[in-house]
Amino acid sequence: MCNKEIDTKQMIIEAAEAEFLDKGFGNAKMMAIAKRAGVSHSMLHYHFQTKENLFQMIFRLKISMISQMFEGISEQNLSFFETIRRFIEGQFDFIAQNPRMPLFIMNEVMSDRKKLNLVIEVAKPKGLFIFSRLENMLNEEIEKGTVRPIKFINLIMNIFSINVSFFLVCPLISELILPFDNVVKEAILHDRRESNVLFILNALRP
Repeated sequence: MCNKEIDTKQMIIEAAEAEFLDKGFGNAKMMAIAKRAGVSHSMLHYHFQTKENLFQMIFRLKISMISQMFEGISEQNLSFFETIRRFIEGQFDFIAQNPRMPLFIMNEVMSDRKKLNLVIEVAKPKGLFIFSRLENMLNEEIEKGTVRPIKFINLIMNIFSINVSFFLVCPLISELILPFDNVVKEAILHDRRESNVLFILNALRP
C-alpha cells in the first residue's frame, strides 16, 4: 500500500471517528464522513465498503493502542506501586486524548451486543494476560503485608471508575459551575491525574 493510500485511509478513519462521536453510529452517514475526509463517496466505499467496517476499524485501533500501552507497562518489571501508577496515568492520558469515547461506548456499545462482542473479541485476549500478571503482583504484595487485602476486580473497577467518571462529569462542571479555557483545563487535567493516582495508591496501603 502506497503512502498516499495510507494517508487517505487515515483521513477517512479520523473523519469517521469525529462523525460517530458527534452524531452517534446510527445517525452517522457515509456521505458526511466522505465530506469530512475530503474524499469522494466512491473512494470511501473503495477503502471500507460499509459504515460497520469503519466502526470496527476505529475500535480495533483504539483497543490495540491501549492494550499495547498496558502491555508495555506490565513488561517493564516495575514495582507493584509504580506499575499501578503507570496504569492509572496511562488510562487517564488515553481518555484525555479521547474524552468523548467513554460516553460513546456507554451509549453505542453497551446497548448493542454485536458491538460489545467486537470489543470483547479484540480486548479480551491481551487483557486477560495483562490483568493476570497484575493480579499476581497484587496477591504477592498482600502476602507481604504491603497492600491491604482487596479483591483484584475491585482494584480494577476503582481505577476505571475514578478516571472515566472525571471525564463524564468535567463538561457538565465547565458548563454549569466553572467555565474554563484550555490553559485552565490543562491545569485541571494535570492536578486530577495526580489526584487519581494518589487516591488509588493511598487506598491500597494498609
